[in-house]
Amino acid sequence: MLKAVFHFLGIQNSVVTSEKLVATLGGMLAIFCCFYTTTWMLGTVGSAAILPSMGASTVLLFAVPHGQLSTPWALFAGNLLSAAVGVTSAQFIENIFVAAPVAVAGSILVMHISRSLHPPGGATALAAVIGGPVIEQLGYGYIITPTLINCSILFAVAMIFNNFFEWRRYPQSLMRYKTIGYHPDTRRIKMRHIHEAIKRSDLVIDASDKQLKHIIDLADAVLHEELIAGFELEIGAFYTNNKPGRLWSVRQVIDEKAHKNRHQHMLIYRTVGGSGKGQSGYCTYQEFAEWAKEKMV
Repeated sequence: MLKAVFHFLGIQNSVVTSEKLVATLGGMLAIFCCFYTTTWMLGTVGSAAILPSMGASTVLLFAVPHGQLSTPWALFAGNLLSAAVGVTSAQFIENIFVAAPVAVAGSILVMHISRSLHPPGGATALAAVIGGPVIEQLGYGYIITPTLINCSILFAVAMIFNNFFEWRRYPQSLMRYKTIGYHPDTRRIKMRHIHEAIKRSDLVIDASDKQLKHIIDLADAVLHEELIAGFELEIGAFYTNNKPGRLWSVRQVIDEKAHKNRHQHMLIYRTVGGSGKGQSGYCTYQEFAEWAKEKMV
């Protein structure tokens, strides 16, 4: 029951302590720069209207730097287009109770069309409507001052700060993932397959094709590590695949070529019964562990 409740609530996965500390420090540095600059340009009243959306952008750029919602295109296009929608709504719709929802809804539509979905953009659009006289006086200048300037500050800090750490390159296009896939099935999965799968899923996924491929490869590695961990090898022992009918086979392990990396550890075997009887062959430790379902006594 408790597990079902947690699943419904969608409690996020935990991250390592170093990542929490780095994200916190980077976010603090970025918002300090934005707050100082915006207050200097617009005063405390004006900065109070626009900074909440920049605070949300800061969370994305420093807590989720590899997300699709955190890319430079999402940051700039999402905020700037939303700012334009917000100013237009404020100028052409007198009733603020109508202008505010139109601004947010319009920003969502424009971000979807431009493929620049960035949640803080909704707050940027809303601030143009309810930000008060200081923001109203800026008119379409609000797109440049302070929106573009703040986005530029966030981007610069994110580029400099995040790239100090190898595991969190920003933007995500600079990230290089180590090839992990050990199994032929996952090695055959290419970026184009994942991209097409995302299109067919009709889901909005805050992860790049490379990230998803990396996760698939990691999951495959974990699976095969479990297979290897549960397999006890004995030279000279007999193993069977326990398959029915003509597919049944028995192999005897003849020799091994050890390697510190279990995935390159090789075995030599002879088929002594069933399919392929009398033939010899070799395979990796991992492949044999996956094939062998039972050790014969």
